[in-house]
Amino acid sequence: PSPMPPKVLVTEWVRGAHLSALPAQDGLRMTRMAVEACTASLVLTGYVHADPHEGNLMLSEDGRIVFLDFGLMSTVDDTIMEAFARGIQACLAEDWKTLARCFKETGFVNDPIQFKASSSDSFAPFGTDPKTGEDLGLPQLAKELGEAMEATEGGTSRFGSLATVLNQELAPRWKMFTPPYVLLLIRTFLTLEGIAARVDPSFNIYEMAMPWAVRRSLSPSSTQGVATLRSTLLTEDNRIQWDRLLSIIPQQREPQRGEPQRGEHMRDGAIGE
Repeated sequence: PSPMPPKVLVTEWVRGAHLSALPAQDGLRMTRMAVEACTASLVLTGYVHADPHEGNLMLSEDGRIVFLDFGLMSTVDDTIMEAFARGIQACLAEDWKTLARCFKETGFVNDPIQFKASSSDSFAPFGTDPKTGEDLGLPQLAKELGEAMEATEGGTSRFGSLATVLNQELAPRWKMFTPPYVLLLIRTFLTLEGIAARVDPSFNIYEMAMPWAVRRSLSPSSTQGVATLRSTLLTEDNRIQWDRLLSIIPQQREPQRGEPQRGEHMRDGAIGE
């Protein structure tokens, strides 16, 4: 049988080159644009390309990133977008309690959090503080998460390391879920990270994602996001906590020789040169 039908729907013809045909510097630039584009999609629009392999990415003749084949897309709502934005910041800041809280908000773990002390036990709620009502599983999960991330190579720079920690280190003791939308997002960012590792072994996906995560966190649209922003930046008497504000603003790393300035291709919401 023929590998394709006699007719193919073509919506637009794009002239450009795939990664394998690009010089090293252009390949790095295209990879950075792809990561920024997918991160911006995740935290700003909630509509993400879920199959960004090399065959679906091109650098156009005018220097723009081009995504092909939109047959596999992932959609997330405002609450999830804001939780992912906070999670990106938490990974870079090594703020494991905030990251654990994001797991609850995105459906990775139960609310209340459940765990088991040994493989023969059943999952059960960790318990709550009788005075504050705080889920006592949160600080313990954060502690174990931090220890595992710090012991894993690339724990604060590679998305794949986080996926490994969750699956191999934490899932046996903590009841975790993988919502369907998360499977597609994992596919997206693991694919991009694999491409990035070939063009730049020191590539830090969280650093590239940070400006877009901060932008989303500072302009929440959900009730929960607004409450989180207020509690993060304001005291109880509504005074700005400048130290916290400065701590979430990304520190711009000086680009290496021949490396494009971060965000130089992101202008007025468009993705181009």
